Amino acid sequence: MSELNEVFGVNPNQVLSYIERDKIDTKFTDALNTGNHIVVYGASKQGKTALVSRHLPYEENIVVRLTPNTNISDIYSSILRQIGVEIEVTKQNEEASTASATVGIKAKATIWLFGEGEASASGSIGTAKKELNTYKTIPFNLAVAQDISELLHEINFNKKVILENFHYLDEEKQRELSFDLRTFQETGIIFVILGVWRKKDKLRAYCPDLTDRVNDVPVEPWIEDDFRRVIDKGSRELNISISESIVAKFLENSFGSIGVLQELVKACCKFADINQTHIGNVYHLVDSTFSDRALEEKCDEYRESHQQALELLASGNVSHSKGKQKAPLHLPYYLVKVIAQKGYDGIVGGLSRSEITDGIKAMHHRPEDVRPGDISNLLHNISNLQFKKRLNPPLIDYDQGKRLLFAIDSTFFYFLKNSNLVEFEEELPSPLE
Repeated sequence: MSELNEVFGVNPNQVLSYIERDKIDTKFTDALNTGNHIVVYGASKQGKTALVSRHLPYEENIVVRLTPNTNISDIYSSILRQIGVEIEVTKQNEEASTASATVGIKAKATIWLFGEGEASASGSIGTAKKELNTYKTIPFNLAVAQDISELLHEINFNKKVILENFHYLDEEKQRELSFDLRTFQETGIIFVILGVWRKKDKLRAYCPDLTDRVNDVPVEPWIEDDFRRVIDKGSRELNISISESIVAKFLENSFGSIGVLQELVKACCKFADINQTHIGNVYHLVDSTFSDRALEEKCDEYRESHQQALELLASGNVSHSKGKQKAPLHLPYYLVKVIAQKGYDGIVGGLSRSEITDGIKAMHHRPEDVRPGDISNLLHNISNLQFKKRLNPPLIDYDQGKRLLFAIDSTFFYFLKNSNLVEFEEELPSPLE
């Protein structure tokens, strides 16, 4: 007997409809044996956590879930705390809490010893043997990767460190951690990093020395056969069958997002009162009323959240033209208007810089003042702008190499395809008023 929430939907725990994909799952399992860090990336809700937890049990390794407020020292402190190292912070520099801090945090670590003066060989320090009262204290710097690595080797650390939501860190913290990762790789401490972006080599862009030290594993693309296998597997768990017309409708409206598909199927089952494994003969789900209600529910949900996100993005940071006496250019506002005008068809394959520039100039209140450098600053800083606006996960990302703006929130396509974008653009608050 399985509950609906265990079978379909976006769930922090792996759902029973999970399927292995030869190219993706094999690439990840092969990477586990390389001695390199692993970066698992793709749009939001595309199965990054499901992939990692499938082959690298979270309960057997170290997991740190990042937030916008996480500092690098917080990450290292969490790792040590989870394996039982007792930390006493003795001195903290006033600047240590900032992303650019390099002086770090002086601390003392208590390492518990067992047997012949050796630390736990399991990579963690349990409490059961602490009555032996054998330990040593080691001074170290909580912000220095080399010190952290040495501490981990003191206890024969043999786990992997999983960092969830790497995209929540601001760019400077991402860059700082990327440099630290070289030290960890050289000393055999392996990190698995999950993040929302679509560009390969993100970490190597921050630290070129990570070349040949990182394996990138994209979770996209999902193909139709994958989606059908997910639906079939979940349906067997629930002892149901879903009509081809409903399946086709969900495939059309998932836009390549496994998260959207999972949520649509889950909602459809909910409306059909299928909340757990059906008892008796196979239940045939054929009534399109349930699928239509599921589509409507998700449309309303995604519309509300993405409208708010786009309004926040449009309010942006004030940017001034060369003539300081003139009003701000308000380029984020115009970028959002371009996205609304282009819609799903315009952004699904990436929106080019030239299209963005032409679109902004065509409607801008001072088109003659919009310079190429202004557009560059807008696009190159779009990730930081979303971070400052607390849009996590981000909606869009700019690939400087390809000069394309991509949607990276998988539900954003659903919003663009199923919303009245003309009405949205008309109602978008103008910073000029």
